[in-house]
Amino acid sequence: MKLIATQSRIVKSLIFFGGALFHNFTFADTVTLNNGDRISGTITGLTGNSLKINTAYAGTFEINTDAIHSFSTTLKQHWQINLKSRDVIINESNKRGHIVIDGKTIPIMELSLIPSHHNWEKKGLLETSLDVDNDQNRKQKLHVNAELNLESKRWRHTLKAESKRDKDRNRVTEDTAEASYTLDFLLDSHWLLRSDNIYREEGVDIVSQYWNLGAGPGYRLWGEGKDRLDTIITYNRLWLESGPTELEFGAWALALNYKQLWLNEKLETFSDIHISDPIIEQITYIANTSSGLRYYFQHNIHISFKYDYNETRFKFGLIKDSSYVLGVGVNF
Repeated sequence: MKLIATQSRIVKSLIFFGGALFHNFTFADTVTLNNGDRISGTITGLTGNSLKINTAYAGTFEINTDAIHSFSTTLKQHWQINLKSRDVIINESNKRGHIVIDGKTIPIMELSLIPSHHNWEKKGLLETSLDVDNDQNRKQKLHVNAELNLESKRWRHTLKAESKRDKDRNRVTEDTAEASYTLDFLLDSHWLLRSDNIYREEGVDIVSQYWNLGAGPGYRLWGEGKDRLDTIITYNRLWLESGPTELEFGAWALALNYKQLWLNEKLETFSDIHISDPIIEQITYIANTSSGLRYYFQHNIHISFKYDYNETRFKFGLIKDSSYVLGVGVNF
């Protein structure tokens, strides 16, 4: 009887061990890298930047999505695909940077798996530049630019602030401050609804103030993840005050937002174009553009080059200004 009991315990242990081993092999998620390496474990998170996988042998790995060829899962999880949540099993694809769901090949960038305690993705930057022309005029130009982005599954908040202060022979020639808040509601991977709020104050001898409140639909023409080209059409309400002059009018506006990363995300090119068609005889159009590039070093440091151009065409004249800014900043 004692022998039988011992054998029974051995059999139970083997069954338990075999079951655990079977469970580990059966339910392990697998990530295949571009270099052919494979990592097995449990995928715990996926954003546009990285994938997290918890392994039994080395803890949690965080892998840049650009290094992933494909991956697979064996248990259904609540994935977000093109901003729509589904319980699915994911299979590997032979196509680099893609996976297969229900026989359909999908880019990894269109998926996300965010833990319940992590609802918002936060990022931002702070840039500054000081240019001094070494001539008799001793021109000085100080530019400060800050940006904060908060993004969830459906909402995207963007806050921007910019200050420009130029001196010529110790006399202030430009003093401009601008703040904007943009709210996007993401309908799916292409369509969105946008609300724009912009305030700008400029001038030295005569102070001018500009308010712009707008709303309308937008569409992503191309791009996925960090690379994109969005076009937005809005109806805006504008208020202009310059000395004794006050104007209030409506306008239709077209905005283009472009961003693309190169050289393994070390170089970024960007452009924001905003053109308004006022419903008023005194003003023909208002154009605001900002374009440039940033190069990212380690430790979240970057250098940037930006060109700003603003133009307002009146019925009897034209006002325009432009600036080139070479700066340094930190992203977080």
